[in-house]
Amino acid sequence: MLDRPLYRNSFSTAAMRRIWSEDETLASWIAVEQVLARCQSELGLIPQEAARRIGGISADQIDRNRLAGEMDLVGRPIVGLVGQMRGLVGDASAAYVHYRATTQDIIDTAMAMQMRDGLDEIVASIDRMVLRLEYLTEDHGDARMIGRTNGQHAVPMDFATRLLVWISELRRRRQALMEAAGRGLLVQIGGPVGDLGRYEGDTGPALKQKVAAALDLGTAEPHWQNARDGVADIVTALGALCASLCKIAHNVNLLASSDIGEVCEGHSDGRGASSSMAHKRNQRATEFGEAVARLGRQRSEQIQEVCLHQHERSGGVWIAEWMIVPEVFLLTSGALMWAERLFDGLQVDAHRMAANLQAHLDGLASSRSV
Repeated sequence: MLDRPLYRNSFSTAAMRRIWSEDETLASWIAVEQVLARCQSELGLIPQEAARRIGGISADQIDRNRLAGEMDLVGRPIVGLVGQMRGLVGDASAAYVHYRATTQDIIDTAMAMQMRDGLDEIVASIDRMVLRLEYLTEDHGDARMIGRTNGQHAVPMDFATRLLVWISELRRRRQALMEAAGRGLLVQIGGPVGDLGRYEGDTGPALKQKVAAALDLGTAEPHWQNARDGVADIVTALGALCASLCKIAHNVNLLASSDIGEVCEGHSDGRGASSSMAHKRNQRATEFGEAVARLGRQRSEQIQEVCLHQHERSGGVWIAEWMIVPEVFLLTSGALMWAERLFDGLQVDAHRMAANLQAHLDGLASSRSV
């Protein structure tokens, strides 16, 4: 569904699809191999000429059909990729492709790069959404409305109170994402059991630091190949953001209902049309925002399950990340996209707020006089 042209723009953004596309994933794997080779050559571990040849490889040179066939056979994509890269650099340099590395070193590091780029998109979207809410607060925040608790009228309040709660909540979600990024955007250079055992002395730690600096990623000691809490922190933070977005969209939809009518989405011809009831203008941004955010939150909960590695590596849970992580990023981008659209054109009916509030007050006065 996330790839179908008919639906994909309803569930994710084009920018996030590009980040997690097969093209970008393949390019990221190759980039990690190239940076690894360059850093190894700088430490005297492989010849500079080999690093140069490896650095000249592009994703366009990789035979995708062959790579897919090898993936079906081996169960890991990096084996086939390394085989093709070795063929491209020539016999003299072939042995230095993927030198002392593992499949997980490459896939984990590339995923961290993609998560970093995905978080940049998400944080920028949160910032735009907060700015829109701040504008709404300036323009309509002093409108008086009836507060509602447990689905019933409570006491009068300013519309600004509701908006400021959403702003504060989104800022906390942003901060949580930034903190999670510090724990989860990490390079993975460790070898078969993560301990850099294939390197002598300080060469391994020095290599890890050089690769991390080159890719603008952090490090974990001794490694994180069987400790997925950093990835889980990021995905869980995305799920919490989706929960907030779901709540906001649902509440806007409630305020836009025919019985309340205090806000509504901005409409253009045909938007939100019903196939059977011509009088309706359905609130599409809120319903899609709620639905996609629900999916993102629910999908994020699965990341805890795949933290349960056995011993130094456990493919049965690691493989599941390959689907869960991208999909949570994609769905979060879609939820934010709908939230931005919602608040881009949200119309506030201060007169309806005042009328609903007055009706409440009149009802209180009537009940007291009885």
